[in-house]
Amino acid sequence: MKNIIILDLDGVLITTPTWKADEIDFDDYSKFNKKCVENFNILTENLDCELWISSTRRMNKTLKQFREIFSNRNIEQEIKGFLPVTDYQTPRIKEIESFLENKMIENYIILDDDSSLHNLKEESKKYWVQTNLLVGFSLEKVEEAKQIIKKFWED
Repeated sequence: MKNIIILDLDGVLITTPTWKADEIDFDDYSKFNKKCVENFNILTENLDCELWISSTRRMNKTLKQFREIFSNRNIEQEIKGFLPVTDYQTPRIKEIESFLENKMIENYIILDDDSSLHNLKEESKKYWVQTNLLVGFSLEKVEEAKQIIKKFWED
C-alpha cells in the first residue's frame, strides 16, 4: 500500500474551541483554519500519498460530500477514504490500530490532536504528529511531519 496520511479534522484543520459553535462557511459546513489548510498543502505538495479521514465527522457526510468540502477549502490532496467505523462507541485509537493492521500499512503519518493516542502501540506512536486544538496544523507540525517522512518513508 502507498504512503498514508490519517487525518483528524478538529484540532488539525478546524480550530474552533470546543466551547464555541463552529463558524459555518459558504457551503454550510464548518470553516477550516486557512493557515492550517495552507500548511497541510505545503506538506502534501509533491508527496505520493493517500489521505484517509479518521475524524468522527466522517460519520455525518459521504466521501463525495467531503471531497467537495475539501475542494471548496482549496485542499489539494484528494481524500481516498474514511477509516472504517465499527460502531459509534469505538475509540479512535482502536479504529486507527485496526486500520493499520488490516491494511498492513508501513508508511504513514497520523495528524490528530487526540491525547488518547499517547496510548498507541510504540511502533505506531513515532508516526503521530500531535496538534493542538486551538492552533491546529502549524508550520512547526509541518516540519515534524516532514521529519517523520524523511526518517521512515525514505528508508
